[in-house]
Amino acid sequence: MHKKLTAMVLITVLCGLVVFPDVQATQNIPAEKNVSAYKEISGLIADTWEEDYFGKMVVDPDSNTVEKDGITKEISEEFGISEKKTEKITQSLSAMEQYLNSESKEDEVFEVENNEDGNMEITAPFQTKRLIVEREDVPETYGAEMVYRNDMDHETILQFKTQEETEAACRKLQIKYGKTSCYPDRIVSVNEMTQGVPVTETQSLSQNYSWGVPYMGFDALKVQAGEKGYQNPVTVAVIDTGINKSNFMFRGRTISPNSYNFVSGNKKIEDLIGHGTHVSGIIADSTPANVQILMLKVANEKGLSSLLTIKTAMQYAVKLHVAVINLSLGFIDAEASKYNYLNGIIDKAYEHGIPVCAAAGNVESGGVNVKYCYPACYDKTITVAAFNQDGTVANYSNWGNAIDFAAPGTEIYSADYKGTLRGMSGTSMAAPHITAAIAYIKMMQSNLSVSGVYKELKTYCKDMGVRGKDTDFGWGCPILSNLMSRQIVYRNEIVILRPSLIKASNVTGGIRLTWKRAAGAAKYCIYRKESGKVWKKIATVSRQMTSYVDKKGKNGKKYTYRIRAYNMGRYGNPGNEKTLYCLIKPGKGKLKKKSGRKVMMTWKKKRYVSKYQIQYARNAAFKKAKSVSVDRKQSSLLTKKLKKGHYYFRIRYYYKKGSIKSWSAWSKTEKIRIP
Repeated sequence: MHKKLTAMVLITVLCGLVVFPDVQATQNIPAEKNVSAYKEISGLIADTWEEDYFGKMVVDPDSNTVEKDGITKEISEEFGISEKKTEKITQSLSAMEQYLNSESKEDEVFEVENNEDGNMEITAPFQTKRLIVEREDVPETYGAEMVYRNDMDHETILQFKTQEETEAACRKLQIKYGKTSCYPDRIVSVNEMTQGVPVTETQSLSQNYSWGVPYMGFDALKVQAGEKGYQNPVTVAVIDTGINKSNFMFRGRTISPNSYNFVSGNKKIEDLIGHGTHVSGIIADSTPANVQILMLKVANEKGLSSLLTIKTAMQYAVKLHVAVINLSLGFIDAEASKYNYLNGIIDKAYEHGIPVCAAAGNVESGGVNVKYCYPACYDKTITVAAFNQDGTVANYSNWGNAIDFAAPGTEIYSADYKGTLRGMSGTSMAAPHITAAIAYIKMMQSNLSVSGVYKELKTYCKDMGVRGKDTDFGWGCPILSNLMSRQIVYRNEIVILRPSLIKASNVTGGIRLTWKRAAGAAKYCIYRKESGKVWKKIATVSRQMTSYVDKKGKNGKKYTYRIRAYNMGRYGNPGNEKTLYCLIKPGKGKLKKKSGRKVMMTWKKKRYVSKYQIQYARNAAFKKAKSVSVDRKQSSLLTKKLKKGHYYFRIRYYYKKGSIKSWSAWSKTEKIRIP
């Protein structure tokens, strides 16, 4: 039977202070760093990581015990209090709040909530003393010690000295930018986020490899890939707990040298928990040796990670342009549909044709609606549910409208981090089966879009539940035995990236647009919008071109431009926009020699001018030229103290209206000789 998830009530407790400190941006000057590589962010995470981080504590008042990230202790031992006081502290939320607010916990900020079992869950959202703001232009740093600006992904990371300052800054920034654009880098436990559970010891090892391999036709595909010459490397990113590369299942398999540990900021990707090795083993079991595994480790030896760690690993995978990202992790929460901290990077992966294959999540005895599991609930992930070997839905698998596909997930045997085999069940085991299917599709056509991959998987689906898409199996399970003989059906669904419009400027004869080439473009369509009007396509040019001159602009008119790539009947998304005022090139100014080696330059006043800029130099190339700006009301400039020889003069218009600044092209050069 399907379950409902009870909404959680969060109580924020500020320890040591009653009033938030009024932290001002002017209190200090933070050390700023413009991030050029994601390993720099990993270095920040590693440098600031503290041993006493925890994901969640669950206090059971009835047994006087507290479970902290899977380890159970007596309350008196964990909280450092006498056994006589434990009953008072755990009898209510307010009593726990009072204790956490004591002087002994100064500077720690806790959230306390009652879960559906009647226990108290305690988290410390500001442990990392770090905020993530989803924009790169954040002028207010509110006392941050370090500021990392990540222009590549439009985010700013603020590192503070204390939890108090972090929370105070978070509140101020959330007022300005919203809660979805500013949030703390929270610590999470892989015991909570990984979507796999061990097979019980009473279940026997029936075979050495996943039964999903023959079920989905991978055994046949591995042979066909070699026969048909599909040997080009395909890289699968696995964001997980690490990998034991020495396990026999990875013999002959390339574990990418770009693999990285984003918790420790190094290349030590050894798995000390087992989840990542098991997931990677399923992919290795399902695919030929040309499918490489990029292991991005996001958890330490205690099984702890953070939101920024996971996000940065995903950003790194997209930068390396992997074929697919396997995300056998997720967070189950009543507010999951409001989460957005991975949305931006998932969107970027989607645009670049990189599917993010996400486990739907597990909850014992019937699962819950996948809308409570993030990022599986996000519509740009490919969300995978699990089923049993007899074809029935797994009783732990989450369900709902967000389920896209289903795959084998129960009693899956794969690589163990201790070097042997291990049986596990969960949607964590189902997701890598779909990831393997995507690897085959990308092996055959690397530039297929996520939409194309999705349609391709859907084409081969075995319908397993209610006819059509349903809440348990999605579209069903892809059976790919004849994929290579049938070839790619949706081959025209290719990745078409947004062209990057670099500059729009007034030049002789019009307005010149320059842009960077976009992958997947066969042609570029250029659009222009006049103030108060709709977009209009003004030109289509070949993919070899990176510039275009619009010759039909009118002087003083405001124009906005953007470019879209086009290929095989499909348009990519529009790129960025550039706005300017059309300014017709000035005529030559008139030069007249004055006594005392002076030159008077005169010109006609024009409309749509804020200033005139005059340049003069002793060479026609205007090297080491002097520039003078003149108010719009003036029509002449007297230059003094000139040396003997030739001088070259030119003029252009500058026009500013609102925030838009525009320059005209330079006039023709006028030459004069100083005797």
